[in-house]
Amino acid sequence: MQPYFYSFSEFLAMGKHGVFVWSCWAITVGMMLGFIWYSRHQRQALLQQLHIQQARQAQRPNKKALNTEVSN
Repeated sequence: MQPYFYSFSEFLAMGKHGVFVWSCWAITVGMMLGFIWYSRHQRQALLQQLHIQQARQAQRPNKKALNTEVSN
């Protein structure tokens, strides 16, 4: 069995197609990392919005409590 590439530089060149192969790999990995970063960023923003919404909800007076106080 003979190896297809005899040196690391031949492996990187990929038979003169290395530029296309490695650029595709770089774009794919870059896009995946970008999606991971975007998803984490969106999750943090959503959690922050929910926290703010819960704090506002807790500060609102309860309508039932107000109605019972008024009727008494």
